[in-house]
Amino acid sequence: MSTLSRRTFLRSAIGAAAAPLLVSGIPRATAQPLVALSVGMSFHNLDAAAAWVAQDRHLFEKYGLKVTIVSIQGGGKTVAAMAGGDIPMAFIAAADIINARAKGVPLEMIAGLINRLPYDFIVAKDITSPSQLKGTKCAISGFGSSSDFAARYALTKLGVDPKDVTFLQVGNETSRLAALSSGQIQSTVLTAGLDLAAFELGFKPMLKLYETDQPYQHTGIAVNTTWAKSHTTTVVAFLKAIIAATVFLKNPANETAALSLLHNHLKIKERDLKQGFELYREHFYQVYPFVTEPGMEFILRARKIDQPVTTFYDNGYVQALKDTNFAATVGGQ
Repeated sequence: MSTLSRRTFLRSAIGAAAAPLLVSGIPRATAQPLVALSVGMSFHNLDAAAAWVAQDRHLFEKYGLKVTIVSIQGGGKTVAAMAGGDIPMAFIAAADIINARAKGVPLEMIAGLINRLPYDFIVAKDITSPSQLKGTKCAISGFGSSSDFAARYALTKLGVDPKDVTFLQVGNETSRLAALSSGQIQSTVLTAGLDLAAFELGFKPMLKLYETDQPYQHTGIAVNTTWAKSHTTTVVAFLKAIIAATVFLKNPANETAALSLLHNHLKIKERDLKQGFELYREHFYQVYPFVTEPGMEFILRARKIDQPVTTFYDNGYVQALKDTNFAATVGGQ
């Protein structure tokens, strides 16, 4: 399908997805039943803010969906669930999708949530120079994950060969911080906001990856392409809810309400949450969540994958919504 005809098709789908909301005077329940959709989530940090806002503020229902967010520990398991048909869509790291797609699994990124490396590389209290990291252990969520990629990139930037470090699959950021605190490992990567808890415990950031200029497709939304071809209106409705949620998050007037909502999902100190959220709002969140091509290419080069970058993502859904100026229709939410 050509780019032009695809955009025309998606615009038609956008209109179809909106149709139930345009029936004047008819309650949602009698207009059309909600479409049930299970969506995976492989991380638990501020990357997920739009998902939680869309869920708690009933934006998914507003756009005709009954969404169940399924928390899955790690990108590998999330990919397996998507490939097996258990979930057709997921919030996931781009690196996980690239690994799967390169092996022929029919998955692709359709939206980019965080397009930079949002990590701090945190080290044990007795490590004061990069050379001391040789022979130590580093915690990641899983092999091939975004945390794995970020940790190896950080070590390389610091002049340490990742081959000189042992990587342990520990799990999410809470588990990795616990492993660092207990001395099981000597380094890890933590996202902005959750890193503050580590700082309060006396750990140090040896490198702030989000201060580098390196484009990187960190996390986003991916679909099983076979499913998506026959569920275009569902995909569009889902992205509408995410964009509307991001409009809410980006509005400074909503900060108090946003922090209250996010604190229900992230049990970290309120001041840490506030500081992390403000960093994400100003520098990471984008109203129209495009996948960044340079960020995808960077991962492909690092993985030594010789395939066209366009094989791994499709910005058509988000572009069609931008073409219709969708974000301007949702107000401040």
